[in-house]
Amino acid sequence: MLYPWQIDDYTNLVNAYNNRKFQTLLIYGAAHSAPEEIVHKFIDYLLCVSPNGVEACGKCASCIIRHDSDHPDFYLLAADESEERKTLLIKVEEVRKVTEFAMMSLHMANHKVIFLPDAGQLNLSSANALLKIIEEPPANCIFILQAANINKLLPTILSRCFKFQLKIPERNLALAYLQQEQLENAEFWLNYFGGEPVFDIPVSAEQLLLLQEGLLKPSIDNIFALSSELDPKKIGMAFWLDYLGKWLSDIARVKLGGSPAYFSTAHESLIKLVSRVNDEKLYALQDELVFLSEWTEHPLNHKLQLENLLFRYQQIYV
Repeated sequence: MLYPWQIDDYTNLVNAYNNRKFQTLLIYGAAHSAPEEIVHKFIDYLLCVSPNGVEACGKCASCIIRHDSDHPDFYLLAADESEERKTLLIKVEEVRKVTEFAMMSLHMANHKVIFLPDAGQLNLSSANALLKIIEEPPANCIFILQAANINKLLPTILSRCFKFQLKIPERNLALAYLQQEQLENAEFWLNYFGGEPVFDIPVSAEQLLLLQEGLLKPSIDNIFALSSELDPKKIGMAFWLDYLGKWLSDIARVKLGGSPAYFSTAHESLIKLVSRVNDEKLYALQDELVFLSEWTEHPLNHKLQLENLLFRYQQIYV
């Protein structure tokens, strides 16, 4: 079911398809505004044999199978989640299976639909294998790629896609939704997720307070308290890296005379804090966070890794 802010985007997407009849679609942006809702509704529409306007009929045999079991004309190509891998990726062998699927005859729908929800996880080999088939896709075969960041995709793949960017909802609409959901600290989290209102929060209000206090008062004792109270095994290393990265980004903004983008309630405290910041150490730590964000699925000792980052954070202050 679509959220209120998605109705226009979905209608525009269906109209664009009916006007262009593209065979390779790239949907991107609005990662925390439930993009999967639009994607799956569009897949329903494509697999339906008797759509009603911009909606799947929900009654034909194709629609019924789509919602009750695995549809024979639909293929989901997701990233490998094996713990043995350093990062999630889509393997070239899986892309070759997609090629075989695309060449098969239709079973009941008017189209074969192949969906890649993690298109940014294609490596060079799998991306090149995909490129071969989307250069000249079989008739009645539609590829849907979804990516939060299109910069991870090869330019040659981008050039063959119809690109559809999802809009971030208007702030008042997003905030009203969060307040209706009775989310504590709704305004903070809306800022944190860049104005996008659909997200999972891995920390409690008490942990959030501890986190901000620890970063605002970066003593050795507070660093130890943070690393022991907020275990990355429970919270997830990806959240830690994202949170610390946004915190450092706001420190850099305030140091240059700007306003924080994510932690606006801490603006006055950040102004006092940045006078002690060593620029070189700040930028070096930001670079390391960017590097580590690509390796969050690696089975490293995350607690040790986090402690190292927090101690390095403490050392950016002089």
